[in-house]
Amino acid sequence: MRNIALFLILSAFSIPALAAFEQTQTNTNKGGFEGPGAQAIITTVVQAKSARDDAKCELIGNIVEQLPGDDDLYLFKDSTDEIVIELDDDLFKGRTVTPQNQIRIYGEVDNDAFEKTQIDVKKFDVIK
Repeated sequence: MRNIALFLILSAFSIPALAAFEQTQTNTNKGGFEGPGAQAIITTVVQAKSARDDAKCELIGNIVEQLPGDDDLYLFKDSTDEIVIELDDDLFKGRTVTPQNQIRIYGEVDNDAFEKTQIDVKKFDVIK
């Protein structure tokens, strides 16, 4: 009987603590290194245009148009500016996106010498 009472008391205190821990885990960032030398994730087109090559980015905006000459190149616009993105067809996964759809793209800045800065999209989500 004493063991059951002890178990119930410990459970009453453990469950809320566990729930708080799990909520903290789901509300935190995606992980990675934070500290000296760590690079922040780029969140606007203006930042991307001056970022180092291969900088990680997460941008929210719209695909304005598909560019002629390459099936994977699109013009992407957010509230700060516009930039060319490279978005492979297989990333659409059967989804249709129009200029009215707001999307979140995850990728890397492609800032090669003598070429305009682009974003190499690794995945994207349709927001609305």
